[in-house]
Amino acid sequence: MQKITRLAKKYTIRKTTFREYVSDLIDENSRARSSYLAVQSLKQAFPQLEADVPLPDYIGKIHLGPYMWVALQGHYEYCHFDPDDNFLVMIQGRKQVRLFGCDIETMYPNPKGSKGKTVQSQVDCDNPDLNKYPNFRQAQCHYCVLQPGEMLFIPAFWWHQVTALDTSISVNIFFGDAGENVYLSKIMKPPRWHAFSYWLLNVVEQNRECDSFVRILSRLPEVLQQFLMKQWHETPTDEQVDVLVQLILEYCGLKELPKEAR
Repeated sequence: MQKITRLAKKYTIRKTTFREYVSDLIDENSRARSSYLAVQSLKQAFPQLEADVPLPDYIGKIHLGPYMWVALQGHYEYCHFDPDDNFLVMIQGRKQVRLFGCDIETMYPNPKGSKGKTVQSQVDCDNPDLNKYPNFRQAQCHYCVLQPGEMLFIPAFWWHQVTALDTSISVNIFFGDAGENVYLSKIMKPPRWHAFSYWLLNVVEQNRECDSFVRILSRLPEVLQQFLMKQWHETPTDEQVDVLVQLILEYCGLKELPKEAR
């Protein structure tokens, strides 16, 4: 259960029961208005619903999910991008979805090092402050309303903002391409490369204050290979590892990898 601010500056996680959450929704109380039942594994929490959400045969490789999401009417999910391709499926109610592509400059991401697996925008898409975020004027928006039974493809690293027009239930799944290197090759090319590199450097900055950071840098090629295998089940080429190592070295202001401390 997440309690979320509109500008994605912070959120808190609250443990509750499904019965209590549904009761809050029915009452439409203040707790329901500030809460979102999010990222609930169908396999673990609601296995009886799995058969109602058949996955398309053309999904190459599942990364995470499927997950269930339950939101009160009017819930505004902050604008963000995910590091995976994504299918969003409406079960009940309607959701408005805005897609903005994967440009960084127009969307004002939170500073590198911000918590979370996703990267969030600082812009309130309902009421953008164009004095504070002037480049948002150039953002290109693709807009739709998802009806029950409809499914939307959200490409990896595409900014998206979702609002529940009704109290709604939806399911999503994060996935990639079949093969050992197809997905990674795709996201390391334009137009996704800029957003992917921002996301990767956000992960680097999240770990920069860790005691083990220098040791991680000293083993960076090996660490990157393990990270990409765990994240997407992908095996990078030596050339791809070299590109990512150079990206991180430049970001950290280093000319070479540090020697591992003994």
